[in-house]
Amino acid sequence: MNKKFCRLAYFFIFFFLSITGWSCTSSAQRYLIAPTVLPHTTKEMKTAGFWINQHPFPDRLILSQEDVRAFNAHVQNDLKLTQDLKQFPRQYPGSALKKILEETWGNFSKGGFYLENGTKDTRKFFDLMRHQMDWENLPEEMDVQFGFVVRYADQRLLPTYDGLYEKKGDIDFDELQNSALDVGTPVIIPHESLDKKWFYVEAELTSGWIEKEKVALCSFKEFKNYLQSLEANFMVALKPKVDIYLNPRLSEHYDFIRMGVRLPIKRVEERTVEINFPAQNENGQIVFKRGFVKREDVQVGYLSFTPRHIFEQAFELLDKPYGWGDIHGEQDCSRFLQEVFATVGIYLPRNSSAQAKVGQLLAEFTKDTSSEEKIKILKKQAIGGVTILPMKGHIMLYLGMVEDRPYVIQAVWGYREKSLGKDRIRVINRVAVSDLSLGDGSKKGSLLKRLSRVINISSAKVE
Repeated sequence: MNKKFCRLAYFFIFFFLSITGWSCTSSAQRYLIAPTVLPHTTKEMKTAGFWINQHPFPDRLILSQEDVRAFNAHVQNDLKLTQDLKQFPRQYPGSALKKILEETWGNFSKGGFYLENGTKDTRKFFDLMRHQMDWENLPEEMDVQFGFVVRYADQRLLPTYDGLYEKKGDIDFDELQNSALDVGTPVIIPHESLDKKWFYVEAELTSGWIEKEKVALCSFKEFKNYLQSLEANFMVALKPKVDIYLNPRLSEHYDFIRMGVRLPIKRVEERTVEINFPAQNENGQIVFKRGFVKREDVQVGYLSFTPRHIFEQAFELLDKPYGWGDIHGEQDCSRFLQEVFATVGIYLPRNSSAQAKVGQLLAEFTKDTSSEEKIKILKKQAIGGVTILPMKGHIMLYLGMVEDRPYVIQAVWGYREKSLGKDRIRVINRVAVSDLSLGDGSKKGSLLKRLSRVINISSAKVE
């Protein structure tokens, strides 16, 4: 076979894959690429302004700051879905932590997972993890340490960056990725790995392992004082990623924070906001550094909770990559909602099942509830920028109705569609606008069919 023929053959194969939309993720998996504009949507729908124009009261205050504080207190004190670290016990029972660590390890070690190299030979891996977690030697009572995250940190369910995957080559879904913590996140530290490289931490929303080098230790007094300074005068990140610089010329980069993250303010200038953030000295102890962020990237204090502001913040994230458990610095479905609502001071729990328990429940559906009944309820009670729509394993922000079709914005990896009697997957892998018909005809069914609840992020009925 001559070289010219080979080149032509490769060209036609590549051309065929391009026009059919096939995307190969591994030798074992093959997916279709979703269109840029999803079915039943238009380019106009991909702006906040379109939905603001559709809204009956885009600038109405949904909750005052006093009401927002009451909402957060209810989530924390009554629902127990977040925790106040200032009230965390100074000692942690070793038996409780041993149970958590052993159960987490056991859930994974039962088998069925692939390593990054594509094999299922995980015995050595789990033996090493058990050794590193060192739960057998935990004392009855452990004195906790206090600290702050000083660099963007992935939070892992086991103390390793090695991945575990349900499917061979399914690199977008590392089952050990739990979440991620931003610069300035307060943490409680009851335990560290045997090799002294990982801390097991309790944060306000999640718990898991993060690298020790990304945490600065401090006294309880320093811990409490910093959190109090945060309440007194702070800025909120409004962009998907806000860069922190070490100089006012914004040229010496330190790290980034994500939308909704707060840091204390020292001074507001025309071009920059000077902030105070925790860093680590050579002994792993806390030092406070002066930093600078772009003035246009942040809000001094919270935004007011209006549908307009929620729309505008949600669409700041439009087309940003999907990230399971915040992997690669991105966001999954629940983190997306969390970031958006944090800009107005609403602090939602970390995962979708917990988020489905907050707010005002407008409707709850069974498997027998018809699509027509669901649409009827959405038309009557759902409010764009206020209503969230959960289902098993997923959650979305409601935008509004267009020609009796309910639309959402969501961080989503993909959807199923029926083709030649079988399901095939189209990969979206970003924050996207869609209606609820995605998945219609597939074995799992459409988003509308799978919808389980309708919830308003408010403490009272919004007319």
